[in-house]
Amino acid sequence: MERLEYEIKHAIKHMMETHYPRKRLWDMDLKVKDLLRGIRAGDDSVVIGRNVINMEGPYPLKLGSKTALIHTSCDVVAMGARPLYALNAIQAQSEEELKMAVEGLRRQSLGLNIPIVGGNTQSEEGLTPCISVVVFGELIGDRVITDGGAQVGDIVLMLGHPVEGDIGERIQRAKNKYDTFLSIVERGIEVNACKDASRGGWLCNVLEMMVKAKVGVEITALPYPRSTRYLGTYIISTREENLRDILEICVEKRCPVIPFGRVIEEKVLRVGNREYLSEEEFMDIVAKFPYKP
Repeated sequence: MERLEYEIKHAIKHMMETHYPRKRLWDMDLKVKDLLRGIRAGDDSVVIGRNVINMEGPYPLKLGSKTALIHTSCDVVAMGARPLYALNAIQAQSEEELKMAVEGLRRQSLGLNIPIVGGNTQSEEGLTPCISVVVFGELIGDRVITDGGAQVGDIVLMLGHPVEGDIGERIQRAKNKYDTFLSIVERGIEVNACKDASRGGWLCNVLEMMVKAKVGVEITALPYPRSTRYLGTYIISTREENLRDILEICVEKRCPVIPFGRVIEEKVLRVGNREYLSEEEFMDIVAKFPYKP
């Protein structure tokens, strides 16, 4: 119990990290034509017309060489878009570091079929070795899947393998998740909300989804015991009647899917029989959270 209470406090703190930059850049959305999701939305990606764009990093060089393109493209797919191409920025202290980074990005690019068409490279002593990536995608349907669209009565699912292991395993697991989720979207199964269970863990991301939607959640199973761990899986909110169709696709694609919660009208966070956030505490987070639908 104490551990979960600690993880909930950690999740709330993580959710508020973007408050200052979002507040300072709040008016920028008004300057962009056809902007559908920008700084005010604080979603997984930016959406301009049918274009879905995400930037991640800087990652430490070694980690980024295994996962930078995977992690950045993950958020593009989560909004119902197919990644098309990417740009990268690399800082390295030596030619050996540079080669490691480029070869890792190349493997990710080929494995995910996301060409890297440009970027920026710096290699000199004294630089902090790191990688950043930008991925450009295009919506495959007529609507944007947001992370704040959960509706009362929805079930909450976790989709995909945890993205871990060596670079080959990470690529295979990410591609499996992308193919499965995009098949769900292409077949017209309505997904009300989706978010990548990334930094902050599944609990943080579920809570953020519910705070944005101003609905509560009842957790009925543990998709992963450590709720603050990066998983790289998708958290999906959808109508219960869609579960059989989703399961059929997951069986076809050999992709794990776990129902583990339900969206409720009462604005609380409940795990089993215990209420970890009261309605008053929940609405206090809503009031402080930098978000506008």
